[in-house]
Amino acid sequence: MAAPHRHLPRRGGPLDAAARPALAAAGGLALTAAFPPVAAWPLVLAGPAMLLAAADGRPPAAAFRLGYVFGLVHFTSLLWWIAPTVARYGGLPSWGALPVPLLLAAYLALYPGAWTAGLALWRRGRSHGRLVPLVAAAAWTLLEWLRGHLLSGFPWGALAYALAPRPELIQTAEIWGPYGLSFWTALGAGLLWLGCRRVPGRRRARAAALAAFAALALAGWGWGAARIRAVRADDARRPVLRAAVVQGAVPQDRKWDPAFQAATVEIYRRLSLAAAAGWHPDRPALVVWPETATPFYFQDPGPLSRAVREIPVLARAALLFGSPAHRPGPGGGVAYLNSAYLLDRLGRVRGRYDKRHLVPFGEYLPWGPLTAWARGLIPSVGEFTPGAAAAPLAAGDIRVGPLICFESIFPALARRSAAAGANVLAVLTNDAWFGRTGAPFQHAAMAALRAVETRRWVIRAANTGVSAFFTPWGACRRPTRLFRRTWIAEDVRLRDGRTPYLRAGDFPVLAGVIFLPAAAIFLEYFLATRRPGTRRPGGQAP
Repeated sequence: MAAPHRHLPRRGGPLDAAARPALAAAGGLALTAAFPPVAAWPLVLAGPAMLLAAADGRPPAAAFRLGYVFGLVHFTSLLWWIAPTVARYGGLPSWGALPVPLLLAAYLALYPGAWTAGLALWRRGRSHGRLVPLVAAAAWTLLEWLRGHLLSGFPWGALAYALAPRPELIQTAEIWGPYGLSFWTALGAGLLWLGCRRVPGRRRARAAALAAFAALALAGWGWGAARIRAVRADDARRPVLRAAVVQGAVPQDRKWDPAFQAATVEIYRRLSLAAAAGWHPDRPALVVWPETATPFYFQDPGPLSRAVREIPVLARAALLFGSPAHRPGPGGGVAYLNSAYLLDRLGRVRGRYDKRHLVPFGEYLPWGPLTAWARGLIPSVGEFTPGAAAAPLAAGDIRVGPLICFESIFPALARRSAAAGANVLAVLTNDAWFGRTGAPFQHAAMAALRAVETRRWVIRAANTGVSAFFTPWGACRRPTRLFRRTWIAEDVRLRDGRTPYLRAGDFPVLAGVIFLPAAAIFLEYFLATRRPGTRRPGGQAP
């Protein structure tokens, strides 16, 4: 009987040794190009497929190195904007900021490294790869979920977000959330790799893999198109909320200067009244400002606070805006919060939301004494305290679930807000930190997934853009240009109801990515041992 290894690609040799890391690095760049600003979304399949090809037939240690090269190239090219951001606003010199994205990428690269190493370990002695797409997709999904939760979590760049420009492809997020969508994408990448893999005597298997890939893509696209039609029809029957977003475009270096506080309020007042001009007084209406739009403590009485309260009265609309806040802290101290207030159309405070998931090393130092030394290196790091409540802020028929900045990248937070009764979501952010890079667009794209997962409209207000409205089927409407002072308005709908993802969260996906591959591997083993004279998948003769 032929040895299984005879069917594997030839190992070793100078060309082989040089080509594999280059292919892995190219795969990392391809995956980055799938995200904004390039946004060539079909490359989300090419990146992981190229990594599978690079690591094909390699032992676990070599496969880990290839996966690490892939991850290092991908995350560095995706997150390079962190360096100028930290240098300009973090108080670090340019040379001191350069290692920051590299260190983050060095950590994040462990995940694709673990992915390829785990697959290589499992594939030892296997002559074919018919189960590789399924196992690879499950492992990628599990690792992506871990990346989104371990050490405070950083799900930025998950596969699902690259599909945001095509609403037809993200509709299943209402069922299994972004991680399920990543599983579907990784499965497609695995099938594409298997279909293109040149192995003698496996022509039928290759054809079957390409056919399965085509069926997977067509099924996802067709089902998504049908769901968009159904959700749009349902949306037309929902109550209308006239909504406006004000993009103040207040320069970051002037934002916290007390000398410009009154001018900042005047900017937002003027644009809000312009947006609300002509609105019917009897219709629900909402104006949304960005994160910390009021660069002072709104809760403290004074002329600035009174000026803000007058605006919803003049606009005849509720007003949602970001503001720093404070409350008594433990031991007689003060706890500072990054908050959002909702005023009704009479200027009365109807509630305050406190940001639940703070930015580590930006708004606080995580892990207590372990990172206390970093305060001297990052003098601008904040000392904020997280909030806890997911309950929406209500004014009349409006029950808005705020998400402040970084929170919009975490699906669980939007899910909890919608499950708690929010009939519309609002992302308040200040992306001025990112400058004119791809980061504001990468950040904004994640709101499309939050809209589909919850089947809620998402109103996104960013200080310098991208501000926009996201429909419950994930389409982006009226996106603003970066650093442009403007306002946008849209008739959004107030929606109730619970999607499967709202009810179950990530649990079904996590259970599936563990159970399905395990069941397939067991079935493969069982069939192999039942076939006389056939080697077991592990390589030992029965």
